[in-house]
Amino acid sequence: MHLVPACDLFVCAGEPSGDAYAAAVVRELRRRRDDLIVAGMGGERLAAEGAEIEQDIDGLAVMGFLPVLARLPRFLRLGWSLAATIRARRPKVVLTVDYPGFNLRLLRRLAPLRRDGVRFVHLVAPQVWAWKPRRAKSIAQTVDRLLCFFPFEPPLFDRFRASGGGVAEFVGHPLLDLLSPPPDPAPIRAELGLAPEDRLILVAPGSRAREVGPLVGLLNRAADAVARRCAGRQRGRIRIAVSRVTDLDRDLYREASAPLIEGRYRELCAAAHVALIASGTASLEAALIGLPHVISYRTDPVQARLVRHLIRTDHVGLPNIVAGRRVCPEVLQDQLDLPRLVAHLTRLWDGDGRATCLAGLTEVRQRLGAGGALSRIVDAVGAELDHATEQRRKAGRSSDSIRLKTASDSAS
Repeated sequence: MHLVPACDLFVCAGEPSGDAYAAAVVRELRRRRDDLIVAGMGGERLAAEGAEIEQDIDGLAVMGFLPVLARLPRFLRLGWSLAATIRARRPKVVLTVDYPGFNLRLLRRLAPLRRDGVRFVHLVAPQVWAWKPRRAKSIAQTVDRLLCFFPFEPPLFDRFRASGGGVAEFVGHPLLDLLSPPPDPAPIRAELGLAPEDRLILVAPGSRAREVGPLVGLLNRAADAVARRCAGRQRGRIRIAVSRVTDLDRDLYREASAPLIEGRYRELCAAAHVALIASGTASLEAALIGLPHVISYRTDPVQARLVRHLIRTDHVGLPNIVAGRRVCPEVLQDQLDLPRLVAHLTRLWDGDGRATCLAGLTEVRQRLGAGGALSRIVDAVGAELDHATEQRRKAGRSSDSIRLKTASDSAS
């Protein structure tokens, strides 16, 4: 029988953002522990850091009730298959990264491994503060360690420690590390032919096909209208660029009249004066870079009705959630139309509207704390690896003692 080699760490990431976080963690872990054996579910970035990829994530990044339901049989098969692979690889630690609908179900399926000393660490706490807060107890009891990006999250989970919940801790947001030093705007401005006095409007319609299709044309038209309206407010020209996700079909961007720039989102944020951005992590990245922007989103009507009943926050955009107030305008669903987008973006161009937004973005960065999140995440995972190694060593000594006693009794 072919024996599957054991590994120290098994990492599960289900979409590109999680793959990027997982890769950064594995890179630093392997720098500290050069003999570390890593396997996992991930993409190109995790593979580039030396992880043995047991399951590629191509096509797994879906969002919304109906798209997930349509692929449910695939996800069920994948869950059973991946659980069997993890049992065979016998890791000391299973690190799941975001993708909670799949990853937390996987950990519950693997629960018997915890009795054998395998440690479960989940990175990126599910947003129980936004919807379905009753999930907090189940999530806390599923993991040994929950690593949170926002300072208000640990208390939501730590209250279940007495009933078997794991440790929840605020590690800070890795984006602060990934954005240090800040991206240099000069190369992208040179490529676009921008003079120092020219201004750039960024359009970022999302990272998923179901986001880009409904948004890209509308956001591009809004940017065009703002460029015409604000042309007399400054000396230079106003240009527009559309951020394109490399993995998405170029045809999704057919309604974009502005140049498409692939895979350089952070540089575009650093170079832009204002932006129209789909709600998500991209909005938080722009906030941390200091780019005033309007947050937009539109999903299918069925999904929207479900969200209205489940959502528990006053805001949708991450910068606004972190600040606890409306720092960046939000234009969503039925409110998402050309006049509103143009009005909000025009107010961010200059004057008091821009100054107020910039002050709010500074506050968002301060609330997320200092950098060093990546180092704290690696410290936590490393501590769990050491804990599991010690537990296995103790279990091995106990087994040796039992065998010796049995042999002694037999000799008697």
